[in-house]
Amino acid sequence: MEAENKKARLHTNSIDMTTSECSNRRLVVHSPDGGWGWLVVTGAFFIHVVTDGFVYSLGILADFLMEEFNSDNTMASYIICLLTGITLGSGPLASAICNKFGCRVTAITGACISIMGCAISSFATSMWQLVISVGVIMGIGFGLLYCPTIVAVTMYFERRRSLATGIAVSGAGIGTILFSPINDFIITTFGWKAVFHVFVVLLGVAIVCGWTFRPLSFKEVNEEEADVEHKAERSKEGEAESSSFPNDGESSSRKFNECDGCLIININAEEDSVMQCKPCASSGMDPAAEDNASIIVPRISGNTQRVNDDSLETAVKAANAQTGAEVPETSAVRSETPLTNKSNMLSLSLMTDPIFLVFAISNLLTSVGFNSPLYFLPMHATRGVGLDSTRSSQVISVYGLCNTLGRFFFGIVSDHQFPLPYGIGNDTARNRLWMYNITIALCGYFTAVCFLCTGFISLSIYAGLFGFLIACYICLTSVVLVDLFGLGKLTDAFGLLLLWQGAGTVFGPPIAGYLADMTGSYTLSFLFCGINLLIGGLMLFAIPCLQRKEELRNVEALCK
Repeated sequence: MEAENKKARLHTNSIDMTTSECSNRRLVVHSPDGGWGWLVVTGAFFIHVVTDGFVYSLGILADFLMEEFNSDNTMASYIICLLTGITLGSGPLASAICNKFGCRVTAITGACISIMGCAISSFATSMWQLVISVGVIMGIGFGLLYCPTIVAVTMYFERRRSLATGIAVSGAGIGTILFSPINDFIITTFGWKAVFHVFVVLLGVAIVCGWTFRPLSFKEVNEEEADVEHKAERSKEGEAESSSFPNDGESSSRKFNECDGCLIININAEEDSVMQCKPCASSGMDPAAEDNASIIVPRISGNTQRVNDDSLETAVKAANAQTGAEVPETSAVRSETPLTNKSNMLSLSLMTDPIFLVFAISNLLTSVGFNSPLYFLPMHATRGVGLDSTRSSQVISVYGLCNTLGRFFFGIVSDHQFPLPYGIGNDTARNRLWMYNITIALCGYFTAVCFLCTGFISLSIYAGLFGFLIACYICLTSVVLVDLFGLGKLTDAFGLLLLWQGAGTVFGPPIAGYLADMTGSYTLSFLFCGINLLIGGLMLFAIPCLQRKEELRNVEALCK
């Protein structure tokens, strides 16, 4: 009899939000906003120093490799396009592994694969071998490192999320500053193979950094205490919680009510809410199930739906299918006793969301134009402008310095309100989106006119401006995703977005390299990249319009 009770399903007559007999307990994801989270940030910072430092200084290494193997720009560009393309394109795979096994396992696996590719590269005797070892093998390894590095930091912080993300990804700028001159020195002193030997050791340290990404657990709290604590935190911040849609100043919540044997699910909500189950004596509910009497549901928008089923799990799945929302259950943030089992490791529901598609296409175009300028800038400096290799590496170091400053700057200011007239700077989520759009568009403009730079100073100014502004794109992508789609969708959204970014990165450098080989200069290459960046930034201004249209459709549906 006891075994049958444990197998019994939760019936709707056990669900009652209004009764005073219900035990108001809540399982919430506890983001420490500090503590071990800062160790996670430190580990993520070092991983970015090593991986992005290698990628962003690869142009200096490629210049020597082209001379070593008598290769052209197109062949050399295959290395960078595959390395960055596979790194980003493996995002869905990385996010699926994160969902299944956790950020820690994913990051350590990626570091081990990267070490293998780096070691093989030191024995290469042709460019094609480097295309495989660096572009493919290290690309897969870096991809499994990159996704959990971003997701883990985002999960560990809430109020300081932008700042923590900015600090973590600023490691890329530090890596660029360090490894551009260091790689130049190593190559001229010990040869290009020594560069790979050094990175084998550094990637070994990245394994230890990946170990810091331990999973978070759900925390059981009293609902009234949680509400009081939440309101106190919001009053301290002096702002309402960010929402994907404009609100009317009234708070609402999703509730499960009992009515004629059906579940009525009010899904017109703007904040994460709780589905609560009343543990009745007659329900056959075992103690383990009672402990998991409520689960967090990410914010969604829609109308009231009736689910003619007596199963809570089926009702949740029906709501997920209708709205695209999911109970956030990843290994990055997991419960000691899982509430449900995901049938899929990766949800593709976002691919039908027009807001996500606009954001993804923008990132596709941005990725086409983002990596190529930095990759071809050292070659343009030496072959187009006439600078020596030392000066060329200094230009990249200027980029790295300004990029680091930019990541700190945008990480700090994006968490604050802006003192603008009519209160238009009070919405931090909207501020982040506007900063994101404008900086990408400005990067496109400066890149398109980069051919006007004819000396070390002018090239350094361009590198500094580009590095500072593009930091907003790098720093805030995951934060803007949370603003638009909620924390519960972050892993899936970020994984799918990396696939789009990877596609742009695969096509961008070869096209830019072909234009350089065809014309004998890098003018058209930078113009091509600049136009893609400009379009990618400007098209994001359509997102607020799409949000308003979706909100109007929801209001019309409620009125029917």
